[in-house]
Formats: sequence, C-alpha cells, structure tokens
Amino acid sequence: MGVLANINQSFDEIEEQLKYFIHNNSSIEYVEMPIEYVSSGTYAWVRLKQNELYMQNSILSAYLNLITLCDLILRNVKSPNIEEFAKSTELVLSYIGQNTLLFFESLEKVFADIKEELDVQRGIIAQPYQ
Repeated sequence: MGVLANINQSFDEIEEQLKYFIHNNSSIEYVEMPIEYVSSGTYAWVRLKQNELYMQNSILSAYLNLITLCDLILRNVKSPNIEEFAKSTELVLSYIGQNTLLFFESLEKVFADIKEELDVQRGIIAQPYQ
C-alpha cells in the first residue's frame, strides 16, 4: 500500500470514529446570546463524561499524528495549500476538542461540516501525488 493510500485509510478511520463520537457521545445545547451576535442561534457542547473524554483523546491523538504527517509532506513538496490545510485542521481540532461555540442546531450538521473539512484535507494531501 502506498503512502497516499495509507493516509486516505487513516482519514477514513478517523472520519468513522468522529461520526460515532459526535452522534453517540456528544450533545449540544442552545445558548442564549444577545441578538446582535447571531440571529440563527448559538449552541455549546455539553460537558463530556469521563469515558467520553477517553474516546475524545484517542481520536485527537490519531488525528494529530495524521495531520502532522500530512503537514510534513506538504512542506516537503512546497505545496501552495499549506495555509488552507492548516485552517481546515484547526476547525476539525476545535470540533474534536469541543471547546468552541457552534452555529449549527444539530449534531448531523456538525458532523457534515467535519466531513466537509476532512474531504478538503484529503484533496489537498492528494495533490502532490497526482
């Protein structure tokens, strides 16, 4: 199996873990905010239980290992998309860490945004191999 195939497999595994984690171990709640901030509503993550924290840390560790490898590859090939990759990974890291406010009213929409960012990252890392 080649490098890109291994990277894609790792992205697939992390995506599946995040899908399970978000849908089965996470929850959000509506947060009252002054209307000038957001008209559609703001949501916050509900605090995780101890066993959920373990799962969160496991996913975080695997994702950090993957994006570190991807960043190294992108820097080695002098990719023009390093900054876009970094912004995308920061967003996914914030979802994994569950430490920011959300503007989505459902976990399905949260995961859809995560999946979209993972797809962006897959596309960027595939470019040097095309």
